[in-house]
Amino acid sequence: MISRLRSATATPVALGVFFLAVYLLTGSSDLNHNGDTDLRFQTTQAIVDHARLWIDHPRWLDTRVAVGRGGHLYAFYAPGQTVMMIPLYIAGKAIAHHLNQPYDITTLYAARSLDLFLGAGLAVAFFAFSLAAGYSRRVAATLTLVLGLASVVWPDAQSALEQTPVDLFVLVAALAAWMFVKGGMSGRRWLLLAGGALGLAACTRYDAVIFVPAIALYLTFMRLRAGSVRSAGMDMAGYAVALLPFAVLLGIWDWARFGSPFLTGLHEQTFGGPYLQDLAGLTVSPGKGLLWYLPLILVSPWAAAPFFRRCPQLASLCGIMVLVPVLFYSAIKYWHGDPSWGPRYLFVAVPYLVLPLGEVLRSWGRVRVPIRLLFVACVASGVILNIAALSVTQWRFWYRLEVQAESRVNPATWSGQPFHWGAQHYHYYWNLSQSPILIQLDNVSQVARLTLGDTSYRYTARPDPYVSNPAENYPINSFAFWWTDTMHPLLGAGDREGLAALLMLLSLAALGVTLVSLEAPTGARSRPREDSVSTFAGTLRS
Repeated sequence: MISRLRSATATPVALGVFFLAVYLLTGSSDLNHNGDTDLRFQTTQAIVDHARLWIDHPRWLDTRVAVGRGGHLYAFYAPGQTVMMIPLYIAGKAIAHHLNQPYDITTLYAARSLDLFLGAGLAVAFFAFSLAAGYSRRVAATLTLVLGLASVVWPDAQSALEQTPVDLFVLVAALAAWMFVKGGMSGRRWLLLAGGALGLAACTRYDAVIFVPAIALYLTFMRLRAGSVRSAGMDMAGYAVALLPFAVLLGIWDWARFGSPFLTGLHEQTFGGPYLQDLAGLTVSPGKGLLWYLPLILVSPWAAAPFFRRCPQLASLCGIMVLVPVLFYSAIKYWHGDPSWGPRYLFVAVPYLVLPLGEVLRSWGRVRVPIRLLFVACVASGVILNIAALSVTQWRFWYRLEVQAESRVNPATWSGQPFHWGAQHYHYYWNLSQSPILIQLDNVSQVARLTLGDTSYRYTARPDPYVSNPAENYPINSFAFWWTDTMHPLLGAGDREGLAALLMLLSLAALGVTLVSLEAPTGARSRPREDSVSTFAGTLRS
């Protein structure tokens, strides 16, 4: 029994360690990447160091902060990421004290690592979801590696934004909803997990509440389809009970800051953009279209139909989890989520776009050669795009965008469009020459040449006399890994390189354990035909 338990748990544990090691290894040195994270971090500082929720000197004095109780300034975010960073912030202070490192940089690095841990958790949750979808352990593990390395999940975890924890909690809620339906709708403990996970998601980002009615309607439909109205009411009661504590916590959080449980500090118009244009921007535009940031979508036509035929109830849930964010965020004025890599508000939909691709893997030997080649090409393209996104801070792209805008301005004739910071002032989305993907690939080449001594690619001058200079605040002239940090390095260069080497060895060891664990039998139920996946692995090696 013990050996069977070890065999059953070895794969998810090894996968979790592998992704944690990889994500820690590729952690970013861009500690000022996004103002949202800056303000959340400052709130964490205020809680730990001063036992208060307000920020004394916010790094950003814009619509993201609002005047609240006592006339103080508060960041308008939900508490989730701020509270989850507290133990890491405390750990960072302890590390700084014992290793004689600067407190400000050490605590920033420590707190920003939150998403790296949660990103690894997301991979493990997806592995569990893949098994629940009926895939073999080998297919589930392969699909998890695809999600974690060849999709936007990887660069998003490095951004230190709130999207990764939201994606994790929503995925756990969807998995719980599916386990409830799959189990004949008899185990209501799954409804408690679904409600609790969505409560955590809403406590991390307010608008994650859109998934609460979506999953509720799905569960109700499945119950009514089985012909039991009374049971549907009891289901929703259990679901609501799990959500209630988090609603109360959010109310207390808002009351403590703004004097009312219904005030969040948001004081700008959220809806009102051109809906169809923004929908196209999120899905297919050269600058932000999910299609280009997630090449695996191109394989979907050959996976969606067999997935629906095999498991229509799960396919319906996946469809809901994709459509809800696409339709909702197309109505948001700040649909692009800039500055960020890709359409970050749609990253919550990525697991449900990748999950059906297991149909291609499980029947690999019967799939036509062109489809196999397309799948392999999409995986390879995804990995290459992710490495490019991770290697150089995206603020080098913004620097070049400023330069391009300034070069087209002629004050004498009042022609051109000067660059302005602000979500409503970016206009690159439909300009192919300004595609972040194309420029980012070129950025990697430029920084590599700069590292080798070609100083013509060093950007330092102010690109626009009236706009802030990214070169002053972001590591745009070096590779953006913590072990190559030139702006605010921790430890010595040799120590950083040694730690990076240890993480590399740990990731390789964990990957080896994963592969070995997939060869260990865990009972008759875990032995579906898996020759197709071996063929796929052989294709990758070739």
